[in-house]
Amino acid sequence: MGSWQSGFSHWVPAWAAVRGLSSIRDGDAVKMAPARTTDPPQYVVTWPGRDTPRAAAEVSGRRGSRLTLVTDDAETAQEFAAGQGLAPLSRLALLTAYPSDLPQVPQLPDGAELSAAAAGGGTVVGITAFGETVAGARMAAAPGFAVFGGLDIRRADPDHTMESAVITALAGEAAATEVPLILMPALPKSVPWYSRQGWSATADVLTFMRAADA
Repeated sequence: MGSWQSGFSHWVPAWAAVRGLSSIRDGDAVKMAPARTTDPPQYVVTWPGRDTPRAAAEVSGRRGSRLTLVTDDAETAQEFAAGQGLAPLSRLALLTAYPSDLPQVPQLPDGAELSAAAAGGGTVVGITAFGETVAGARMAAAPGFAVFGGLDIRRADPDHTMESAVITALAGEAAATEVPLILMPALPKSVPWYSRQGWSATADVLTFMRAADA
């Protein structure tokens, strides 16, 4: 069993945290939702998984809810979701990396400054240029993992300069805490670039909504 699977119940709440969401365990599933709201939840489960059919049934029965399947078998996961009356909404790649394999000294654009601060049990890094925030990202810790997310690039970044700087800064923070493994969901189109930086794609993160809501 892959490390993302065996540590699922630890890293998924950390993923919720870097997205600014609260989370709660629900059997083998993790439910995410904005804090202090009544918004329908996002159920995150593995495919295949013991509680996956139950989570899918709950999503099928509640307008606005979402089902996210983390899997290394995207084809059968999509077939399962379709059979539950669910339609594809988004797809991410789950990337993993060892801190020692990643650059840890950010190269900043001219005139830019980097900041790092503890926040909500994790770390927030930001880049400012001429007094304006231009990029940021978050890291949340979990037993055996760090999870990166919340990537926010506010200016054109065709050569990934700012993206590389904030991710590298977080990698340095992760290395300082001696966390053994980093996980980060990312857009599939970004996988080739991240692969050149020391990351590996290990699973798909597939999110579905009720077909009736599409």
